This record gives sequence, C-alpha cells and structure tokens, in this order.
Amino acid sequence: MLTKDQSARSAAHSGHGINFPRLYDLIVKLLARGRESTYRKDVLDLAGIVPGDHVLDIGCGTGTQAIAAWGRTQPGGSVTGLDISPSMIEAAQRKSGRAGVPLSLCEGSATELSFESGRFDVVTITTVLHMVDEARRRVCLLEARRVLRGGGRLLIVDYGGNPQHRRLSARLGLHGHFDLHDLREPMGEEGFIEITGGRLSWLDLHFLKGTKA
Repeated sequence: MLTKDQSARSAAHSGHGINFPRLYDLIVKLLARGRESTYRKDVLDLAGIVPGDHVLDIGCGTGTQAIAAWGRTQPGGSVTGLDISPSMIEAAQRKSGRAGVPLSLCEGSATELSFESGRFDVVTITTVLHMVDEARRRVCLLEARRVLRGGGRLLIVDYGGNPQHRRLSARLGLHGHFDLHDLREPMGEEGFIEITGGRLSWLDLHFLKGTKA
C-alpha cells in the first residue's frame, strides 16, 4: 500500500495532481491554524493585484485564493484558475458559484498553458512547483513568462530554505527535496527582472517574484 507521500509523488509524476478537494481544504485550514484568509491576503499583497488586472492562478486548487484575488481585480479585471486535477476544478466551480464570483476555471498543466501570449498581468504559482519534476520546472517558468504581458508579474510561493531547519512536515517527501530559491537564477535566465524573494510568515513557505522584461 502506498503512503500518502508516495501517492502524492505518483500523482504529481503521472500528471493527475491532488484529487481530494475536501482533504486539501482541511489540510490548508489546519496548517494555517484557522487563519487561511490572512495567509491568502499575505500572498495576494505580494502579488500586488490591482483593479483591472487579469490574473492567472496556476494550481488554484479548490479556488479559495482565486476567489479572493477576483475582488482585488474589480472593476475591470478577471481571474482565471487552472489546476491539473479535474476534481479540484469541479470543487472550485462549486465554491465560486456559491460565492457569486465569475471565475474562469480550466483543467491544465503548468508546463503547457492553453492561453495566448501576453494575456495576463499577474501569474501566481502557489505550492505547485515542488510537485513538478525538476527537469520541467524551467518549462513552467517559460510558460508563465509567455502568457504575461510585458511588465507583468510572476509570484511563486513554495517551500524554501534549508530542509534541516524546517518543521517535520516540510522535511518529508517532495517538500524536503525542494528549495524555491534554487529557481532564482533560472528566473533571471528566462527573462524575468527585478527578482526578489524571502520567507513568508506561514510555515516554511517562501516566495520569489519577478517582472517580465
């Protein structure tokens, strides 16, 4: 029988993502210690979303962050949520419907975005890249850059720093083999400028953000 970590690794490598929306929401709530709305606010503050922005949320999960982002894009903006898991997209559709928020939601991979070039002002990739094969992470950066307009912003949030200094849950499995800051140099090589990064006040999550040249 596979452990939870082995199942997650298998799902990520086979292209199916995480398929347990209710469990996903529960885990996020527990990890954020009941303050998920504050965590989402901190992420969106970093993204710098303003009215009129068109935002792509890669790895949107059950849609909580995309719904919160939509309020910041109004008037005149939009939010598109993308996830590789059809179960997550279905859950996000239900959640956004109950909230009365007109998100555009679609199933797809961060390595092959089905959007025209220059469509978005902001792209966010939240706790996704640690589940992507190392050889394909640069492809994700290239695709994010392609769909951003000139001057558009990319924000990546994921696990970072020395794994030995993290909480136990962030040292195991896929999390423990990933350091977000290893992508700083590839971001620059793939055409992002003004790259900054640091640690969030949440768990062992860090951020990198840059602007499309």
